[in-house]
Amino acid sequence: MFEKSIQALRLLNRLGYGQPGSGLSLNLVCNPVGAFLPPKQAAIEAQFRKELQARHGIEFNHLYTITNMPISRFLEFLLESGNYEQYMERLAGAFNPAAAAGVMCRYTISVGWDGTLYDCDFNQMLDLPVGHGAPAHIRDFDPVQLNGRQITTRNHCYGCTAGAGSSCGGSVTS
Repeated sequence: MFEKSIQALRLLNRLGYGQPGSGLSLNLVCNPVGAFLPPKQAAIEAQFRKELQARHGIEFNHLYTITNMPISRFLEFLLESGNYEQYMERLAGAFNPAAAAGVMCRYTISVGWDGTLYDCDFNQMLDLPVGHGAPAHIRDFDPVQLNGRQITTRNHCYGCTAGAGSSCGGSVTS
């Protein structure tokens, strides 16, 4: 699998992706293996840039770190391995108000295949639509109401607010 990923990255580089001045971005995502918070985004980006260039001749624009959310397969892993409580304590203990201020659910809406609105992709995966009186379907879209909505939260939200935070664009704070 790793070698196929390297081959794909090399192909993308040959096509211009990740090359300086090409205008074609190549961004990578890194999330830790296991019940850990991701390392500092800037530090790991520098390390990945150095290693991928030296070992494989690969260029990329950005590396985003993302926290593992305690949902779906990762939740199953946590429960089966007996790490759920410890991981949730780690996330809650690393709560960062600055990260909470920048989480994607504060400025993004996810739209399901059927038009249902969700505060984020994770809530969509968990079938937790926008609630609390805000429009819950695209046909009722109202930017004023949605902008002032109360966001539907659950335990997985600690993942986006822990440490440097986590979003589709990687860390929320530096």
